[in-house]
Amino acid sequence: MTTTLVIGGPRNGAARHARSLLSAHPQVTHLVTHDGPGTEESPDGWRLVQTRELSRSILGSRHPVLVDDLTDWLRGTLDGEDLWDDPASARGLVQDRLDELAVAASAVPFDVVVLTTEPSWSLPPADPRDAFLVDLLAHANERVSTVSGQVHAIVAGRVLDLTDAPAVGR
Repeated sequence: MTTTLVIGGPRNGAARHARSLLSAHPQVTHLVTHDGPGTEESPDGWRLVQTRELSRSILGSRHPVLVDDLTDWLRGTLDGEDLWDDPASARGLVQDRLDELAVAASAVPFDVVVLTTEPSWSLPPADPRDAFLVDLLAHANERVSTVSGQVHAIVAGRVLDLTDAPAVGR
């Protein structure tokens, strides 16, 4: 099976596209990474799980998974571990969890779709915490992209398949 990264800006159809990639499956585990209200209802047969334990939840699922989304996961991880003022520790923890996510997504015998936002498509943040989140999110997106069999970018309501596009060298 494959991992697909769906990347887009806010309210541009990326979430709708990510869900459509799994619409043929009668059962899906929908991992919601933010706390509180505002979660969209999942289609019938989809099990909604609020968690930031992505690797464990993917490995524990027996059905295709939608991770919704990396931005809220990062924000919640920084909040939960109180790492906003400790960039070195935050980067280390996030890297470890991204490595675990990569292994988990590659190990399961079903599709995994990871939804995220593209921070470079918005105005540069003025707040230092937001700038730190943007830096971590850019890294997380690149890391997940490297282990994804497919990468779809949503721009102006259109799907761009970046799967065969060359990666930027570091």
